[in-house]
Amino acid sequence: MLKDYEIDKPILETDRLIIRKLNENDVADLKEWLGRDEIYTYWGRKASRNEKNPELMFGPDPRPWVKRKPSPDFDWGIVLKKSNKVVGMIAVFDIQNARMGDIGYRVNPEYWNMGITTEALKEVIRFIFENTELERINGRADVRNIASNKVMEKCGFIKEGTVRQGKMVSVYCDYNIYGLLREDYKSML
Repeated sequence: MLKDYEIDKPILETDRLIIRKLNENDVADLKEWLGRDEIYTYWGRKASRNEKNPELMFGPDPRPWVKRKPSPDFDWGIVLKKSNKVVGMIAVFDIQNARMGDIGYRVNPEYWNMGITTEALKEVIRFIFENTELERINGRADVRNIASNKVMEKCGFIKEGTVRQGKMVSVYCDYNIYGLLREDYKSML
């Protein structure tokens, strides 16, 4: 159940990866790649201030009067077991009515084309459909981002259509819409 993970997010593991919550000890690894322009070519926006300065992601909230509710969203770092290095991020976010959420991921360009994103996404899908009540995961990818489109297809997502000149975050582009249902996942087992 999603409620079980609102406070304590799980640690996931594959043959090569540990997928876990990021912390202040990860800043040096994140500084190496998180602000790099090529990561945001098809992201729909430029790197944020926090992405360019990842140490800001872990500081105290500048608004201590704001009471934050526990979140059902999952934000993980992708860590290589071999080196204990954070080489990517993956998230299930914008979870609606404990029924569906969106997937997002990014990986250090030095580790592109090594199957890391596919491996991490497959494990996240397994976790979501075996441990939560979510029935659907949504994905979007700029049509020009061939690698991201391939990752979703390799992981079983169904291309449901293309939005022509739609707004993706803060840019207008053609992008593909993908969906993966619990029943799709079960049929892949």
